[in-house]
Amino acid sequence: MKQLARFLFVIALVLAAPALKLYAQSTFEGTITWSMTLPMMGDDEKHSMIVNVKGDKSETEVDMGAMGTFKSYVDKATNKSYIVVGPKMGYTMDLKNDSGSSSGPALDLKPTGKTKTIAGYAAQEYLLKGMEGIDQMSLWVSPDVPKELREGFHNSFGSNQRADPKQNQAINQLIDKGLTPVGVDAQKDGELAMSMELVKFEKKPLDDALFVPPADIKFQPMPQMGGHGGMN
Repeated sequence: MKQLARFLFVIALVLAAPALKLYAQSTFEGTITWSMTLPMMGDDEKHSMIVNVKGDKSETEVDMGAMGTFKSYVDKATNKSYIVVGPKMGYTMDLKNDSGSSSGPALDLKPTGKTKTIAGYAAQEYLLKGMEGIDQMSLWVSPDVPKELREGFHNSFGSNQRADPKQNQAINQLIDKGLTPVGVDAQKDGELAMSMELVKFEKKPLDDALFVPPADIKFQPMPQMGGHGGMN
């Protein structure tokens, strides 16, 4: 489960573009639903990934079936993130990246020309290479998502400022084109490790208690992040 937690966290970092500055005034409140498969865990079943968003806070739940539930809590106002794996394992970390820079070559981001429809939106594939912890990632992006979904997406995945600046720069290229991710395929060790696609989004009022981490879990510091957005 710790390996799964680390991998899901790397995915979140990659998607955490500095779009926060563009959508800082977002008042989106509601739920974004994704479908996820995790071949890296020997599991080809589809799992539901629910992202609840309310202003500066987000709560994510992934139903892992027999492996239990993965949850994360993000509060941009306090720059804190909490991750719960299973019934008792928890991690916490500050969101702010104090490094401000990253060495090494820029990440490689290129369109492949491939297209498909995801959740009713026409999407095109961009291939992202050069990240630690992941061989390559296909980002399926669309210019057609409504404003509410765009804001909700960036308020949830744009919450984390610890992503490597090179990752931010690459993802910003898509944001500048008016493109929003609606699907992700990640490869590790030459094989598909994780795939997720947008299912739907819904604007609705959410209870504040939903965004409070469990009080009965003792949270440990997240394992040290590597210099390029990976984990040691």
